Amino acid sequence: MKPAPSLYVDAAVRITTVICAAILMSIPVYVLVAWVIVGQGIPGAVGVGLPQAAPWALGAVGVALLVAAQAVWGAMRRGAAAKPTPEERLASYRTAAIVSFALRESAAIVGLVITLLTGDLRWCLVLSAAAVLAMLLGWPRRADMARLAGDPAAAPIG
Repeated sequence: MKPAPSLYVDAAVRITTVICAAILMSIPVYVLVAWVIVGQGIPGAVGVGLPQAAPWALGAVGVALLVAAQAVWGAMRRGAAAKPTPEERLASYRTAAIVSFALRESAAIVGLVITLLTGDLRWCLVLSAAAVLAMLLGWPRRADMARLAGDPAAAPIG
C-alpha cells in the first residue's frame, strides 16, 4: 500500500473536521428554537389530541437513530479500508463520518419535533445532549485517516 502524501491527509482531516463541526454546531440552534417556541406560552398546541405514547415512540426512534449511527459509522469505516487507493479510502472515511453525524443530528431533530408537539423542552434537551455526546465520542480521528492513507506507524482502525 503506497502512502498518500501527508499534506493530503492534513487536507482530509481539515475538511472532515469542518464538516463534522458544522453538523455539531447545528444542535444548539435546535435547542434555542425549542426554547424560544416553548417560551412563547403555547405549549403543545401543535400536538393537541396526540396519544400519550406518541412522544415515547418518537423518543425511541431518536435513540434508535443514535444506535444506527454507531453501526453505520463502524461498517462504513471498515468499508473505507477496503478501497484500493489512499485517496478513495480517505474520501470514503469522510463520507462515513458525515453520514454518521447526520444520523446523530437527526436524533436531536426528533427531540425538537417532540418538543414542538408536546411543549416539553426536556425531549429536545435530552436527545440533543445524547446526540452531542455521541458525536464527541465518535469524532473522526487523524490517526484513523493516517492509517487509511498508508502510514504504517498509525494505529489500526478499531
